[in-house]
Amino acid sequence: MASEQGRRSGSAEGEGGQRRTRDASRRSARPASASGAARRSGSRPASGSKRSGARPSTARQGTARTADGRPAAKRPAAKRPAAKRPAGTRPAGQRSATQRKSVRATQRRRAGGAAGISLPKIDFASLAKLPKPVLAGAGVAVLLVLLLFHHLLRFGITVNGERTTIWRGATIEKVLDKGLVDPKPGNLLSVDGSVIAEGEGERCSATIDGTKAELTAKIHRGADVQIGDGGDTTEEFTEKRETIPHGTSDGDRSFEAYWFGSIHLLSDGQDGTMVKRTGKISGTTVEEVETPAVDAGYSIYTARPEDKVVALTFDDGPWPDTTNQILDILEENGAKATFFTIGNQIAEQPDAVRRAHEMGCQVCTHTWDHAEGSGGGVDLTLMSADEQVNEVQRGFEAIAQVLGEEPAHIMRAPGGNFHDEIINTLWSLVDAEIGWDVDTMDWSRPGSDAIAEVILSVQPGQVVLMHDGGGDRSQTVEALRTALPQLVEQGYRFVTISELIAYGKPDTASDGILTVN
Repeated sequence: MASEQGRRSGSAEGEGGQRRTRDASRRSARPASASGAARRSGSRPASGSKRSGARPSTARQGTARTADGRPAAKRPAAKRPAAKRPAGTRPAGQRSATQRKSVRATQRRRAGGAAGISLPKIDFASLAKLPKPVLAGAGVAVLLVLLLFHHLLRFGITVNGERTTIWRGATIEKVLDKGLVDPKPGNLLSVDGSVIAEGEGERCSATIDGTKAELTAKIHRGADVQIGDGGDTTEEFTEKRETIPHGTSDGDRSFEAYWFGSIHLLSDGQDGTMVKRTGKISGTTVEEVETPAVDAGYSIYTARPEDKVVALTFDDGPWPDTTNQILDILEENGAKATFFTIGNQIAEQPDAVRRAHEMGCQVCTHTWDHAEGSGGGVDLTLMSADEQVNEVQRGFEAIAQVLGEEPAHIMRAPGGNFHDEIINTLWSLVDAEIGWDVDTMDWSRPGSDAIAEVILSVQPGQVVLMHDGGGDRSQTVEALRTALPQLVEQGYRFVTISELIAYGKPDTASDGILTVN
């Protein structure tokens, strides 16, 4: 038994010895340090000695103890001195401000999307536990928000009769770019009207609710947009004005010469103006008379305009009922006329005179009382010079008093009696005396059909004589009601005497008309 225990003890000692031998060999294989040697010997390292950067010993290496055998207190490991960095460098692993900003932006994008918004984390599991009515209500709310958003940013319009939708802020140009319509563009024209380039004019013509609109015009909700083909545009040009000097002429002033033309001008002379336009692309130059020159002197002519225009004139008014009936017909047909009024009748019918003026008609004088007294009610030339001046001057004053402005100094002498010395007498008062080219003879009441037939015989540039006063003019009213719409259908326009004079005096040599000069 004792021997068995001895064997076990010897075996244990042998195994212990082997373990000690292995531990010793491991320790000898590690680099030894002063502190390690001190711990193994149970003594402290010498004062001032530096601890190595070796890893702390494990439990197998044993615990440092004091001289009396107690465990020694652990001393804090000395910090390794920081290595010096070259100037301008940062410690390893430390980012620059730009790098840190980039990292933070990346983190925000990952968390909140491209907008950089930090979105709350949605717990879908918790949402799934909400009651179904709540979820349904939330879904409806989201749908309503989306519908409202769509309603505010998109709306319906009509384009050439077709319904469509557009984004808020869209313009006519955006509608074209969208391809909803395909209008044909106009051409680019030279100053003389010839085509420089096809399709280089206006892109289109457009209206919004009936009002002309440019390409940049914004379209509002529910708008009615009409888009058509573009119009032609004229090239840019330079413009130069030149003076047309007036001449001097003095025609025959006899009674017989009076009937050579309907317009009798008394002029001190007036220079005209010509405009020259030169195209910047074509280089073409065109000339246009802006204001014709008016020769000094007395001249007689009938206008010969290129346009289909005539001048309707009415004498001896204003007259109760008749004048307004004639104004009604003129207004219905978009026509204007010239009224040669009797001065002493104006105060009795001021509203009719003002209405004619407001409609664009011209109010001129037919003298104060139609040459009553020494003129026999028809002939100014039988009156004295002072009486002639009084008749015309008071006639103009009566018009000015009602209209509040000076009328045009244009007159018609009763009976067409304007010849010889009276021309010199009235020179300072009158710019023009007006006769006629077409006499309807309505004063004799030949019947409305006969009067209408004469009216319809008119030619461009002529002056038509009718009466709105001096008696029963119902035939004149009915004749005008019949004839005027027919003339409108034929393309005629109806101008005032001043507008007819503005066309200028024709060239008698080329026109072949008789003008006294």
